[in-house]
Amino acid sequence: MRTYPFIYTINHIQKINTTTIKERLSRKPHDLFSPHRTDFFMIYLFTEGEGKHIVDFEEIEVKPNHILFISKGQVHAFDPKESYDGRALIFTEDFFCRTSHDCQFLQSTILFKNIFHQAFFDVKNNFDKLYDLFIEIFNELKNPVDHKQSEILHNLLYRILLLSEREIEFQEGFEKKQSLQHNIVLSFIQSVEENYKQQKKLVFYTDLLRVGIRSLQISTAKELNKTPKDIINDRVILEAKRKLTYENILIKEIAYDLGFEETTNFIKFFKLKTGLTPNEFKDSI
Repeated sequence: MRTYPFIYTINHIQKINTTTIKERLSRKPHDLFSPHRTDFFMIYLFTEGEGKHIVDFEEIEVKPNHILFISKGQVHAFDPKESYDGRALIFTEDFFCRTSHDCQFLQSTILFKNIFHQAFFDVKNNFDKLYDLFIEIFNELKNPVDHKQSEILHNLLYRILLLSEREIEFQEGFEKKQSLQHNIVLSFIQSVEENYKQQKKLVFYTDLLRVGIRSLQISTAKELNKTPKDIINDRVILEAKRKLTYENILIKEIAYDLGFEETTNFIKFFKLKTGLTPNEFKDSI
């Protein structure tokens, strides 16, 4: 499976770019219809048509007036039968993270770190505002580069993210969910994302977060109806499924990459969690 780097088009300096979805698909249509990763963040604002977009084995039914956020490293694919269009916006972590506050926002926002589901929702009355911001970014990228351009683009992107975050938080009652337990779960999931390949023991995470095991268990049960161990195992299984589905590598290489010293231990773990051996899962796709 390929990982695509950032794509420059009209501006070869700024690591932010926007175009129409159809134009993006016209550049590498066959590649983008196949599952792939990117090393940048993506936002799709759909304006018309219908079809599917697959993100980490989840089929999303594309609808006009909806917006989709895809984080760096997620596996996704366009629908070859799609009829939808809209605006696509991509940006790198380096472009956005200018301060520690920027980095904290990007690492915790419900748009890219939604612990409940992929961030895809109706933008309702914000559609015109968001669309105009996409166009403002496009027009600014066409201007000659100067010492103000990067900050202007950063500001426009921030406005898109904040407007979108306000809308999804309102729709999902997110403000009501803000609690100590919710924040513990967010921190735990971020730590798992950063360490799951090598660290699978719960005590590592409780020491890292400075919380008790029981406190973490209560928090994940309340917020997600899962145990902390379930969350760690689910992340390992997701990555294993990604590799088995999209990468042409040996089972022992997958096991090693996911932190298993013995391939047999990985096979037993995978079958215990999915009911299939890795090869059986691969054959079932």
